[in-house]
Amino acid sequence: MSDTTTTTAGQADTGTAETAGQRPGPARRLRLPGLGRGAGGNQLFRNAYALMLNTGISAVLGLGFWLAAARYYTEAAVGQGSAAIAAMKLLAGLAALTLTGALARFIPVAGRATGRLVFRTYAGSSVAVALAAGGFLLTLKLWGSSYRFLHDPVDAVFFVLAVVAWSLLTLQDGVLTGLRSALWVPVGNTVFSAVKLVLLVVFATAIPTMGVFVSWVAAIAVSVLPLGWLVFRRLVPRHVKATEGRAHPPSLREIGRFLAGDYTGSLFSLAVVYLVPVIVAAQVSSADNAYFYITTTIGGTVNLLAINMGASLTVEGAHDPARLAANTRAALRRMARIMLPVCGVLFFGAPWILAVFGQGYADAATGLLRWFAVGAVLRVVMETYFAVLRAQSRTAGLAWLQGLLCALVLGLTLLLLPRMGLLG
Repeated sequence: MSDTTTTTAGQADTGTAETAGQRPGPARRLRLPGLGRGAGGNQLFRNAYALMLNTGISAVLGLGFWLAAARYYTEAAVGQGSAAIAAMKLLAGLAALTLTGALARFIPVAGRATGRLVFRTYAGSSVAVALAAGGFLLTLKLWGSSYRFLHDPVDAVFFVLAVVAWSLLTLQDGVLTGLRSALWVPVGNTVFSAVKLVLLVVFATAIPTMGVFVSWVAAIAVSVLPLGWLVFRRLVPRHVKATEGRAHPPSLREIGRFLAGDYTGSLFSLAVVYLVPVIVAAQVSSADNAYFYITTTIGGTVNLLAINMGASLTVEGAHDPARLAANTRAALRRMARIMLPVCGVLFFGAPWILAVFGQGYADAATGLLRWFAVGAVLRVVMETYFAVLRAQSRTAGLAWLQGLLCALVLGLTLLLLPRMGLLG
């Protein structure tokens, strides 16, 4: 992907040079920025670019999904479907999202224990999120009219299965990143995004109210099952062989110490990303929730670029701690070049971007999208620092910082939402 092979003509020229007694020059190769000769930087950016490619593809197909939803479904149906998706992501993230940092930190050094680590993480996460989903269903009266459909037993069971499936999809990305095989992440998520878009249109007539949510969930299996086979049958054995002789499988105590800080901090981050949409869904109309959810999806996608680089930085910091400082500086420089233009387009183009979904979206949420653009630039510094702390297993300090961020975001949301609406 990053290199091109030399051409036949180039080989002929090299042979001519040798015949003439001259030393051949190095073959010219096409490289992505940052994929130079240094092994550390090469792998750092290869993984990061793969994750960013995944974000870009998912963003395009994701926006296509919500554009189709806005065209084929009523605003109330989009609001109800997006509320269900927000709750699914929140509940799945209680275990899955919070464990991806541990996978990125410990898979690189797990050696022969890698397969057991991945399987036990999958199993433990599935049980935990199923229990969390059950607790959510028992408290539906607290969550507003957008979740009224979950009172139906069939819909409730489907929702629990959806939460478990989403947790596995989330963990899968962390596993692939930890195995230094992040190039498979955009493959799996591209298939998922394309399938859910097709199903969305197919279900528009058959399931006019729940088609948005059902199409999203049904597409998960298309990614999870084949990539799960790939992880356990191909990538894990290859990783074990590649790290043989220099792996240091973590003890349960070491993992526990890491999770004590990282899990707590990740719960705070989870609340910032996924609890806010649920709070909004519980307090505004379904139409307003549609405006908010699509806007926060766009802004959150841009934030993922910084998170992608942070995930790759954590993995490389665990592999080679001596290069952590150099990799951090390189990551910050690269992200500045990427994020400033992207966020500039998002800020100045906000009304036109939202108008694609309908004029109501542009009228209600242009200011909100511009605030997301400003926040995405600042997110680069935060995620880079968080990645360094994870690579060094300094998760206690990480938890304090994420807790402070959570208190500010949730506190201001509860304070300003009733007073300023979606912009608050």
